[in-house]
Amino acid sequence: MAMLKFITRCDCDINALRNQYLPTDLLRFQFDSARKRMSTVVETEGIDGEEMEHGYTKRLHCKGASEIVLKTCTHYLDRAGNKVELTDSMIE
Repeated sequence: MAMLKFITRCDCDINALRNQYLPTDLLRFQFDSARKRMSTVVETEGIDGEEMEHGYTKRLHCKGASEIVLKTCTHYLDRAGNKVELTDSMIE
């Protein structure tokens, strides 16, 4: 909520931004206190000509408690955008 207030104070039209950048066919999983996270599935086909791994055209964006989200991850993207395996020693 604080971010939305900040954006409004900066004279940005939040509805125009949403219409420009957010697809209308999002699949959303609202925050759930038991899961301690929320997720959104977005269609990536055609976005900047990006080729997706294994030909998938969807991407899952997830946010929530870091320790919970991290437990579901097996890899991460490094600064160069390379897929790197996430090991237990990195988490500790």
